[in-house]
Amino acid sequence: MHVVVRAAVGSEISLAQSQVEPPAAVVGMKRADDQLDLELRAGAASVSVKTPGACPLEIDVAAAPARVTVKPWLAVAGGDLAQVGFDAPFSVTLTPGCREALASKVEWQQTAGEPVTLTVENNGFVVRGRSRPLDAPVPWGIVPFSPRTRGEIELTARSGEHALKIRVAAAARASGLPSLALSQRVLLGGAGWRVKAPAKDGKAQTTAVGALSAFQPDARGRWVLSDAEGRELSLVVGTHSDTLLDCGRSDCHAGAAEAAKPTRMTHVFERGLRGQIPRYDVACALPCHTAGEPGLPDGGFTQVARELGLSGHFATGPDAWNQLPRPLRRLGGVTCTACHGPGAIPEPAARWAVLRTDVCATCHDAPPRYGHVQAWNKTKMARADRDERARRTEGCRGCHTTAGFLAKIGLRKDGGPPSPDLQLGIGCAACHAPHGEHQDRALLRARPAGKLPDSATVSRVCVECHTSPAALLFDHAAPGAHAAVPKGCVGCHAGEAGRGRNHGFQVDRASCSRGCHTDGVPQPDGNLGKRVDAALGKLGVKLEPGQPLHARELAKVADPKRRAAWELLQLLAGDRAAASHDAKRARAVMTEAEALLGIK
Repeated sequence: MHVVVRAAVGSEISLAQSQVEPPAAVVGMKRADDQLDLELRAGAASVSVKTPGACPLEIDVAAAPARVTVKPWLAVAGGDLAQVGFDAPFSVTLTPGCREALASKVEWQQTAGEPVTLTVENNGFVVRGRSRPLDAPVPWGIVPFSPRTRGEIELTARSGEHALKIRVAAAARASGLPSLALSQRVLLGGAGWRVKAPAKDGKAQTTAVGALSAFQPDARGRWVLSDAEGRELSLVVGTHSDTLLDCGRSDCHAGAAEAAKPTRMTHVFERGLRGQIPRYDVACALPCHTAGEPGLPDGGFTQVARELGLSGHFATGPDAWNQLPRPLRRLGGVTCTACHGPGAIPEPAARWAVLRTDVCATCHDAPPRYGHVQAWNKTKMARADRDERARRTEGCRGCHTTAGFLAKIGLRKDGGPPSPDLQLGIGCAACHAPHGEHQDRALLRARPAGKLPDSATVSRVCVECHTSPAALLFDHAAPGAHAAVPKGCVGCHAGEAGRGRNHGFQVDRASCSRGCHTDGVPQPDGNLGKRVDAALGKLGVKLEPGQPLHARELAKVADPKRRAAWELLQLLAGDRAAASHDAKRARAVMTEAEALLGIK
């Protein structure tokens, strides 16, 4: 007698841990995470299958069907709660899978997220709480949310030896792009939002949520919203499963599609299923390694899997990817809609939003596991366009805004965002090219070599803007010792901190002593800055608070020595770490500038 045991649809039960009693009734058994194949002895009365997280299963050997289903001990209708709202009440109701589970007592524990107060009812089968308030300032338009900012908590329900984890989030992740999933609830920054033009058959309206508004589309297509000042926001709504993913077909986005096809992001889920990524947790990876948001009916991977009658557990192995149904292979991996949204590529006037770091933050802002955005937020790059002059001045935009930088290197027209008041900083899209020419698994943007050695290839994108440090290190006949650091700039400024924690670009001086400076790290010349200030005073240059020297122009002077001194001082003042980058070279440049100005 051959019996196939499967897990219930939507459950994450692993049948690889099943135990079958009595062993004498089993002729053969093959365990897998998603399936248990049993060959039972003819004449045996019955067997019992016990699986962690599942109700016990009794199989009458004589009358057993070819396929039977194991039910979860406890389940939550609809799965995780993806968008309960900020400072809003929520409740989780458990459904027992069998009489034994119903007779048990459930105990609750919060196992992740900011602490909330829980109230347990009905012998633990109902738990209630309140999500945390939204305490961060929000931008105009769609408010972006990352795993770190969406107000997510994890609750664990325990019943005897069984445990079930449930995630509750105040808001679904949002990139800020005006391309939304059907049923995705978004918050809107600004006042007086209303629906000006709904999509066909759309009935949804905006609702007030404190000082903000909320909108949850109920129909596919184009929606137009407007705020109290009459500013419009055009949204395109769709589902991941219905949106065409052959973006490279014909001549539409052929180059982008070809560049994205071999990247690690595109194939991460496939590699994980094939067992090519150590300790790969499929259930944990679904939110970021496949299309869609678990807990939303958005046509994403998890919803389609449920519609196909599959459990929430996916086996891994060399052939696991090939065994997936084609609709799931289509949604597996970081596809176009994962970043650009499931509706459609936004209209031209709204496409600037894809330059926001918030697009990448939907996955890469999940500390402590992924610290890219959290670390970047502490850098000056994140604030590069805070100054109005840096945002508006043509000569500044190329290094102070993401749009300006991409225009500077010839990748887009420098139209910038619709308002120069929007502040995006120098974000991910400046240094990384997810579907452009890149040079490594981190998708670092490929740039011409310039004067950097081959060992510093990964730092070529840095010197597009950080010209003074590059000139001090590499642009002379006898480069200093730091010019030979492997990887160049990032050899010191990114270090070995993994999972994005190196995106703060701070130098850990302690690491210097563990690497090259085993006899002690030399202290930088603290007198160099005073000498630079004295020389600038000699030139009559006075900087406004916070104004960098490169933002100043020296009045036209006939004396070539003064002009030459000015250029040398710009080299030093433009590199605040000149005394550390190349102390010998920095002192020589300073001495030359002082000689030109007659300073002894």
